[in-house]
Amino acid sequence: MPEIDLHGLKVPLALEKVEEAIREVSSKGGGDIRIICGKGKGSRGGMGVLREAVAGWLDAHGLEGKYRRDLESDGLDGAIILTVEGHFEGR
Repeated sequence: MPEIDLHGLKVPLALEKVEEAIREVSSKGGGDIRIICGKGKGSRGGMGVLREAVAGWLDAHGLEGKYRRDLESDGLDGAIILTVEGHFEGR
């Protein structure tokens, strides 16, 4: 499964990387992508900014219900697993 690591990126660049990855997987007929957002441990208040921004972007682009949070052994979700089916229109 391809994965992209968004650690350290600002939201606009992170969302560009997500869209690029979706387009690439889509062009190959679809599949799963692991999007590593981080758990928010380095963010103010311990809230994962990228995680929420990516989930909101996916919802806004017709991918609601096509992803799930990837929970780790500590119970936190530092990644999202997205299933891309067929052609992605994007913006």
